[in-house]
Amino acid sequence: MTKRFTILLTLTAFALAGSGSAFAADMAIKAPPPLPAPVFSWTGWYVGVTAGYGFGNSDQSLTADAAEPVGPPDTHPAPSGLHPSGFVGGGEVGYNNQAGSFLAGLEADFSYSGSRQTAAATGTPFIGGVLQTTVATKLDWFGTVRGRIGVLPMNNLLLYATGGFAYGDVQTTTTGTNLAATPPCDGPGGFIYCASGTTSGNSVGWTAGAGLQYAIAPRWMIKAEYLYIDLGKRSATYPDLDTLPVG
Repeated sequence: MTKRFTILLTLTAFALAGSGSAFAADMAIKAPPPLPAPVFSWTGWYVGVTAGYGFGNSDQSLTADAAEPVGPPDTHPAPSGLHPSGFVGGGEVGYNNQAGSFLAGLEADFSYSGSRQTAAATGTPFIGGVLQTTVATKLDWFGTVRGRIGVLPMNNLLLYATGGFAYGDVQTTTTGTNLAATPPCDGPGGFIYCASGTTSGNSVGWTAGAGLQYAIAPRWMIKAEYLYIDLGKRSATYPDLDTLPVG
């Protein structure tokens, strides 16, 4: 899973009310009435760039092969509570429809992600040594397609909720080694054991969040947004590279 905060600059449509005045030749010239304040319209297409930081949570579990000759299953540890994090940035496009003080719209974004972490766990000692499992997980990129609904407490301020579909490229690499091997998987010392594998590919899930958007100029807005993204679960079977007793 990953979470992100984003700051967004967007380009959007605007409307400006106009006014005029007329004078008769035989009347005294009077100052024209003041122009009405410009009315900002949120209706229309917009594009923007995003930049922020992602905070994630990735839980791992490992089940040993019952036929494994290197000890009972509890000797195969798995690090838990990985929290990959890093910079995220990309772009987005959307459309808004304003009706009075309310707004509804659709938005899609795509972002690069630097969220990643590596962690290791050491298992229970046994006759052949101690097993260590190292897990590296990362999210390379992600995107969302979301609906938005919001309210305008002021003409140039939008408060909104958002939610929809999410997808991303998640990669996890797991390596298990016997610390008694010197070097691991290629030397003497009790049992030689090494299992390694990588699972990667597109994952799909859902997203929900909220934010506020402020029009700082007729064609420019900034946005602060929080999104929670859940990309689901993935399982894989990793083959043993080498498992044998050493005399």
